[in-house]
Amino acid sequence: MNTIRLKSISYLFMLFSLMIINNLFAQKRDALLSNNNRISFGNYLFCDRDYIRAIDEFNAVLEKEWNDSLQFKIATSYYRMDMFDKSISEFQKINTDVNLIKLASFESIRSFYMIGDYNILRDKISNYFIVKGESQKLSKLYNYSLLMDDSELPEKSKYLIHFNSQERDKISDFYSWKSDPPYKSTTKGALMSAVIPGLGKAYAGEVGDGITAFLLTGLFTYLAVDKFQNDHTTSGWFFASVAAFFYAGNIYGSATAVQNYNAGVKFNFDNEVKLYLNEKNQFIPTPKHLCD
Repeated sequence: MNTIRLKSISYLFMLFSLMIINNLFAQKRDALLSNNNRISFGNYLFCDRDYIRAIDEFNAVLEKEWNDSLQFKIATSYYRMDMFDKSISEFQKINTDVNLIKLASFESIRSFYMIGDYNILRDKISNYFIVKGESQKLSKLYNYSLLMDDSELPEKSKYLIHFNSQERDKISDFYSWKSDPPYKSTTKGALMSAVIPGLGKAYAGEVGDGITAFLLTGLFTYLAVDKFQNDHTTSGWFFASVAAFFYAGNIYGSATAVQNYNAGVKFNFDNEVKLYLNEKNQFIPTPKHLCD
């Protein structure tokens, strides 16, 4: 009887101990997962550029209570991972802090630039309520966007007025390029190859292909003439057909080569503008509160 009673007491003691231990672990876990701890850890991850895990921590806090500052960091994380469409949608969720709403609008505008949606960018800048100190940046961004598509540029002095003396020379070069790009004529390239096979390709910078086109067209033309002169009509027509094929292909290829050249010139120009903007840190969000 006493043995049974002792066993019962032992079981109850063990059960009670387990309940206490479980409660202690639960309290410790809750303390570790408190909003303050998650925000601190999220800030550490964010400043360490571990944006995916930082977003998880911030979202866990936002499920319990809204915080515009954390939402701004989530949107900025997507921006810094080059997920610009997602960053725009996240910036648009900021809705309580007036200053952050304005900053979020500004960052959204920069995101539109990065995805190449210049019409929306210019529309938003035109309707944007100016953040203190951001008016000049927005004016510059508006003018940068004019370099990137087929928009007409304003008069040069008006275009350059928003840039300081250190920037003006480089921006002036960009303006001149956009106003009179160094493109080559597709028609001219085709006509050059019609007169001298391969010359249009050389005009487009493809000298090796131009020499090849000249030699092959010339070779098959020579063979065709030689066969006709020696009354080998069948083989003459064969080589004449091959020569005509290479001749026509050389004209078409020259026109295509010029188009590719022009596309390369535009691509290099766009890259040069973007590299310049990156060097000037035009597209790195740097509000003071991001890593506090």
